[in-house]
Amino acid sequence: MSKTIKELANELGISKQAVSKKLTANFRANHVTTVTTNGRQQLVIDDDGVSALKSQHIANHNQQPTANQPTTNVVDNNVNLVDELKNRILAQENELSQKNKQILAKDTQLENMQKLLDQSQQLQLMAENKLKKLEPPHNDTESGSELADDQTHERAPEAPVKAESSPEQPPSFWQRLFGAGK
Repeated sequence: MSKTIKELANELGISKQAVSKKLTANFRANHVTTVTTNGRQQLVIDDDGVSALKSQHIANHNQQPTANQPTTNVVDNNVNLVDELKNRILAQENELSQKNKQILAKDTQLENMQKLLDQSQQLQLMAENKLKKLEPPHNDTESGSELADDQTHERAPEAPVKAESSPEQPPSFWQRLFGAGK
């Protein structure tokens, strides 16, 4: 039973344009006729042509693994992309862990530096306290020296005191040097 292009397209589950593309000039000459119905011309394919187109369509449909190759390529590309992304994530995780280690090391260094700074400040404070203990007060020294100057001017000269008369006082520098009083 002959069929129109539209009927054949519906039966094969493809579009009319796909069926028309399969109609080569040689195929048209052998299997296609033009029929006029209700003032419209339609192409009608005879039974041999219909069976040839069906077998051709089935053969093309069975060869779709070659048509599926682009999908397998896409899947392979996606797998490669996933692998690459996993590698990048691992590299970034490694970098992040190294930076965390560096930060911990810097924190430890900062703690040590803070301890050293505290110790330095304590040592400086201790040194200042020792210096204050060793130095006589400035106010007493100045007033004492002024009194000593005033006293030397007002007093009358006294007789030199011999070292033997006051054993409690050690001999002066000049007495030790020149041996006076011996």
